[in-house]
Amino acid sequence: MKIARLFLVAVAMLAISCATGSVEDLTLTVPFKSNAYVTPLDKSSKQTPAFADKIIANSYSDPQDAEMKPGSWKAEYYAQQPHRISIYFYTAHSGELQLGLRAKQSAEGESKLKVMIGSQSHAFTVKSGAEQEDYYVGKYNVEAGYICVDIEPVQTTAASYPEISALLLGGEAIANASAKVKGEVVFVSQEDSKDNLPHFVRRGPSNHFMWQTPEKTEYFYNEVIVPEGEDTPGSYYMLTGGDGFYMGIQPNEKGKDRTVLFSVWDTDTEKGLTSELVRNGKGVRSNEYSHEGSGVQNFYYYDWEAGRTYATLVRVRPEVVNGRETGASLYTGYFRGDEGWVFLAEIRRPGIKTYYTGAYSFCENFMPECGWIPRGVKFPSQWMRDSEGKWHEVLEARFSCDATGRQELRRDYEGGVTEDGCFYLRNIGYIQENVAYGTKFTRKGSGKAPEVDFEALIKLAGSKDKPSVK
Repeated sequence: MKIARLFLVAVAMLAISCATGSVEDLTLTVPFKSNAYVTPLDKSSKQTPAFADKIIANSYSDPQDAEMKPGSWKAEYYAQQPHRISIYFYTAHSGELQLGLRAKQSAEGESKLKVMIGSQSHAFTVKSGAEQEDYYVGKYNVEAGYICVDIEPVQTTAASYPEISALLLGGEAIANASAKVKGEVVFVSQEDSKDNLPHFVRRGPSNHFMWQTPEKTEYFYNEVIVPEGEDTPGSYYMLTGGDGFYMGIQPNEKGKDRTVLFSVWDTDTEKGLTSELVRNGKGVRSNEYSHEGSGVQNFYYYDWEAGRTYATLVRVRPEVVNGRETGASLYTGYFRGDEGWVFLAEIRRPGIKTYYTGAYSFCENFMPECGWIPRGVKFPSQWMRDSEGKWHEVLEARFSCDATGRQELRRDYEGGVTEDGCFYLRNIGYIQENVAYGTKFTRKGSGKAPEVDFEALIKLAGSKDKPSVK
């Protein structure tokens, strides 16, 4: 009987050991850097806490960019706005996930944290100490796809919560991997960070539609709808782009004030071929820029609303003076709001003679601290008008994404055609959907070209030339 009791005790102790696990069971390290954000407790919120960049470095090219600043996770911040740290990774496997953290309590005292994946949570304590330490947190059951690990502060006897440097993973949910497996386990590793600025990785992948452009296309007309709830901070919904320019709409940081942006790049600054503003419209602010290439930017503040349809129209053609081509080209942008068409600006690019080429549209996030927030955009109607005055309806789009997506540093991007016949793009926020680079989509057209009074638009722009064909 005594032997039987000892055996049962041993079995019970083994079961407890298996249930609790240890750091030796954790085979894979997911760095905090580039994979983490400060997020609100309310999962439905799309507002990053104002103090996020005080906790996670957000300095573009600094070596510490995207890392948690030592001693920065102040206890007082939680009193200002309840929040958590969210770390993301992708796995192609379902099953049991064993989870740990690499952390250091940077001040005297200790901190209690709650670590959650969905509704599953474990609480544990980070002890005070001068060196970082690996902690085993617990086991979770997960489904294949992007996993969000939320770390919520509970209580601390120090001035700040611990500095976290990595997630530690194990179990069948990562196929017991000891290294990142391309296409199966996806996150940004230390090796990735050497060649890719965390700034762009945390922003998330931008995705694009490439539109076929007929020869001598002079105008590209595109419509846009930002679905309700998708007008998220840091977004740029670009409608009418091409070789050397783009135009689209943005919300500002707070998601309130709205902007229409029309930018034209310089042709070749080394040769002195810089773009110049010919004229701009009423209420349009124009200036030169040099932070992303260089050229001329034009801002029109317009209170556009999510869920409504707007349109842009860009004209590109060789410049003609006194009946002769000058070797330069003119780029003219218009925006159609609720009140009708507005002229934004006309820009002259020297040293290049061209019509509209390389038409494309995209959806991006330009604020790295907002890379945890999904966003999307719909394009209901696209038409191109050539220099002979013939309209061409655009019925096909080729999907592409930037280097962050192509290199599978992140795979949260998709596109396609909606049930009501709109092309759409959706990305960022670690969404589960994914579309292969180069996928082509087609939609049914209306066959009805937009009604545009070109003579009125040219008069509105103050241009001296006439439409190629009325």
